[in-house]
Amino acid sequence: MKTIRVDAPIGQESGELSAKWLRSQLPATGEDITLQIHCEGGSVLEGFAILDILAAYPGKVRAIVSSMALSMGSALLTACDEVSVTENAYLMLHDPHMNDAEVTDSEAKFIGSLSERMVSLYAGRMKKPASVVRQMMAAETFLSANEAVSCGLADKIVDASRLQISARAIPRRIVARIKAASPVGATATARWRSAVLASGGDVSAADKLNPGLRLKMIAEANRR
Repeated sequence: MKTIRVDAPIGQESGELSAKWLRSQLPATGEDITLQIHCEGGSVLEGFAILDILAAYPGKVRAIVSSMALSMGSALLTACDEVSVTENAYLMLHDPHMNDAEVTDSEAKFIGSLSERMVSLYAGRMKKPASVVRQMMAAETFLSANEAVSCGLADKIVDASRLQISARAIPRRIVARIKAASPVGATATARWRSAVLASGGDVSAADKLNPGLRLKMIAEANRR
């Protein structure tokens, strides 16, 4: 079984992982593959192209998430036959957005369409109503390994000591993007966002400093 490392942002720029790159990595034999994912997300459209490639691949696709599968990185899991996470893994799903300060009506409509497609992908994988997934995305929901398995986005937790993996912190540009989209309020969701930002994007540190808050945030999203 070939292992393919998804260990960079998704996109077509230098240092990013594109659909063309993935196509070049797939075995011509169609044998089963393993994706080792450590990804902070990236381009939604490039991610959709990767999803199409994975869906059309004849062999089984297994994913192992180490440390992070955020944003579009977590959406890749919806095309996998089996998803494993290490104990230190965190997943995040949220609504897509553009970096421009001003968004035209047509762009807003386009973003809404992308969001609904992602809702459908997550809902199919998690076996949850679209309304629940939509709320989780709107809340910019972070999931620990146990929570990812509980909600159906992952199937099991694996021992990281048996894997050859790397570890990168959540990039500052991702933290800044979360901050820009995350108003502080009194809800558990808003307080969790604030806690993550205060920890410089370190989800584990935020969890240790705010015991139980992440669980309250997940429960809050599921009630909506």
